Amino acid sequence: MCAVSAIANPMDSITLFQLVQTHSFATSLAVAALSLLFLFWLLRRIPGFTRRHAGLPPVPAVPGLPVIGNLLQLKEKKPYKTFTRMAQKHGPIYSIRTGASTIIVLNSADLAKEVGHCFSF
Repeated sequence: MCAVSAIANPMDSITLFQLVQTHSFATSLAVAALSLLFLFWLLRRIPGFTRRHAGLPPVPAVPGLPVIGNLLQLKEKKPYKTFTRMAQKHGPIYSIRTGASTIIVLNSADLAKEVGHCFSF
């Protein structure tokens, strides 16, 4: 007599329904993620959808890191020195990023008064 050893097949414990259900979930998740990326890309291409104010001229931006922005440049104990250096390089009005927020910096009291008359906060 010939002895036949039974080797367990890993697919025996997974039913066909479970296999289809798992693949359809992964496919649905991938399609949803790609759809969201396409939607965000499409919305960024629509003029006026971003938070820019149409009547204001663009402000020079101080380059920073992608996620944290300019936070590492602002670690001095006397931040006015950092702002003065940035003003010498980028002008009296410039923007910095602190994480997800953009801050417009005005480097003179006269400029702040002039801009303050244009906006009511």
